[in-house]
Amino acid sequence: MLWEWIVAGGMTMATLILLSIISIGVVLERLAFFKQVRLATGELRTAIKEALDKKQGDLVLERCRQSESPLAAMILAEAASGLDAESADAERVMTLTMRGEMARLKQYLPILATIASIAPFVGLFGTCKGIIAAFSDIATQGMGGPSVIAAGISEALVSTATGLLVAIPALMFYNYFSKAISNMALELESQAFQAYRDLRQQLSPVKK
Repeated sequence: MLWEWIVAGGMTMATLILLSIISIGVVLERLAFFKQVRLATGELRTAIKEALDKKQGDLVLERCRQSESPLAAMILAEAASGLDAESADAERVMTLTMRGEMARLKQYLPILATIASIAPFVGLFGTCKGIIAAFSDIATQGMGGPSVIAAGISEALVSTATGLLVAIPALMFYNYFSKAISNMALELESQAFQAYRDLRQQLSPVKK
């Protein structure tokens, strides 16, 4: 059944299948990456809490240097500024670091947005191609019954349906990841400020 559907869709199906494979690859890669980031962030928060409880401020920075969490980069950026977390300069450093980390989290998401946008149009192209084929068959074979135009109409409908099947999941995951990143950004910013407020009480001012 699946193979018949692919064959009925014509050459357009090759493009849609390729887009689908790329979309699935991006989704799986981002899910794995976000899982890794959450685990790294959770481990770092635990390590920071333990170090602060033991009054080992220097150990906090060491743990941050070893971590892949965006939280680590933000804390290190604040520490490197050598300024209070509430100051305008420290906030600017935090903002720039946050932008860099958000860019890392949003990597490959434009691919999903592009696929969600173009897949329906690729399907529409297949629809037009199928209808053109159907009328071409009528022109060459005459009105010989439904069998004359069946192949063209089948290609048109299959291409439309497949285009939507590719676009809808891509759009859903794009929106999911975008919302997850926005929520993560707010949490990381709050955690970074709180961690450095606690940390700077145990550290001497960082020399520039």
